[in-house]
Amino acid sequence: MSMLNRKGFVLPTVIFALTIMSVIAVVTLTTASDERRTSRASRESTLAIYAAEAGLRQTYGAWPVVAASALTPGDSLDLGWQSLPNKASFRVVIHRVDGGGLQQYAVIVQGRRTDPTAGIMTIAGAVGAVPTFRYAVSTDSALYLNNGGLFDGYDSQRGAYVAAAADSTADLRSGVTLYVAQTLVKGDALAVGALTFGTGGVVTGTKSSGTPPVALRDIIACPVGGFTPTAKVPAGSGITYNSVTGVLTVSGSGATLTLTDTSYFFSSIVVTNNAKLVFPGVPRVNIVLRDSLNASGGNVINQSLSPPSVSFSSCGTSATPAYWALSSGAYAGYFSVYAPNHVVYELGGGDFYGAIVAWIYYSTGGGRFHYDEALARQPSNRLEVQRGSWAQLPGS
Repeated sequence: MSMLNRKGFVLPTVIFALTIMSVIAVVTLTTASDERRTSRASRESTLAIYAAEAGLRQTYGAWPVVAASALTPGDSLDLGWQSLPNKASFRVVIHRVDGGGLQQYAVIVQGRRTDPTAGIMTIAGAVGAVPTFRYAVSTDSALYLNNGGLFDGYDSQRGAYVAAAADSTADLRSGVTLYVAQTLVKGDALAVGALTFGTGGVVTGTKSSGTPPVALRDIIACPVGGFTPTAKVPAGSGITYNSVTGVLTVSGSGATLTLTDTSYFFSSIVVTNNAKLVFPGVPRVNIVLRDSLNASGGNVINQSLSPPSVSFSSCGTSATPAYWALSSGAYAGYFSVYAPNHVVYELGGGDFYGAIVAWIYYSTGGGRFHYDEALARQPSNRLEVQRGSWAQLPGS
C-alpha cells in the first residue's frame, strides 16, 4: 500500500478508541451510581423495617386495652402513623380475627423512611388471649379434694353432659400443694409444690409436682358508680337488698329471686334455707362481688343449663377476704367462678357444671364436678404475644 493511501488512518482509529473508552467510563460511572442508589435503598429499607419493628414492640408494650376490647370479630383498629426521632414512622392496624370466643388479634405494622427509595415495609405479629378457665379448678395457693367425689369433663357447645361419654379433661392446677382423697379425677393433677394422695384418691391423667409457677391471676377492679340499683332487684318474700351496702339475701324455702339483667354488682350474696337464686342464662349474665358468695344453704339455678351463660367474679382487694361457699344439691349448678383472692368451698353432694379459679379451693361434699371445656374458649382479660408469629409480609 502506498503512503498516499494510508493518509487519514490514524484519526479514525483514535476517535474509535476514544469512543470505546468513553462508553466504558460512562458504564463505570453508571454502575457506581446504581450501586450507591442500591446501597442507599437497602439502608433505607432496613431502617423502614426497624421502624416497623419498633412500632410492633411499642404496641405489644402499650397495648390499647380499652379500644382493642371494644373490637368485635372482623373489626379493625387503626392507630395511625406515628413518628420516630430518626425521620422514620410506623403505622399499626389491629385486626380481631377470632370467631367470637377467646380473642385473637393480628397486628399489622407498616414502617417507612422519608427517602422515596425505601418504600413501605410491612411486618405482622399476633396477640392472643390466655384462657381464664383452662383447668377445671385452678388455684394460686392450695387445692384440697377430701371426699371430692368425681371430676370429669364435657363440652356444652357440643351437647349435654352424658356420664358414659364424659371426657378426661378435668385437669387441676395448684399454685402450692394439691391433696386428693376419696376423689376420682379424670384428668391431670399439677402442683407447684407437693402432690399428695389420701385413701381413695385417684388421678387418671398426668400427676406432676414441682410444676413451674405462673403469674398470679389478675384481680378485677370493682365497677365504678356504686352497687346495683334497687330497681334492678325485684322485691318479694324472703328477699332483702340494700343498694348502699350492696348485700343481697334470699332466705326461706319459698323464696325465689329471678335476676334477668346482663350484669350486677353486689357486695355479697347470701342464699340460705333452701331459697332459690334464678338466672335465665339468656342473655349471658355476669355477677361481680366485692366480698362474698354464700350459697351453701340454697340453690343457684341457671335455667339455660349452659355454664358460660352465668359467671360470678370477685373484684377489689381486702385485708381479710371473705370465703365463698357453693353447694349443689337438689338443683345442679351451671356457672363459672373467678375468685383468685378468695377461699372457695364446694360443700354440695350434687352436680356442678363449670369451672373455678380460687386462691384456695376445698371440695368436701362428695359431689360430681363436670368441667365445661367451652369455658376455655370464652373471652379473657389476659393477653400474651403469640410466639413464632412474626413475619415480613410479601410485597413489602
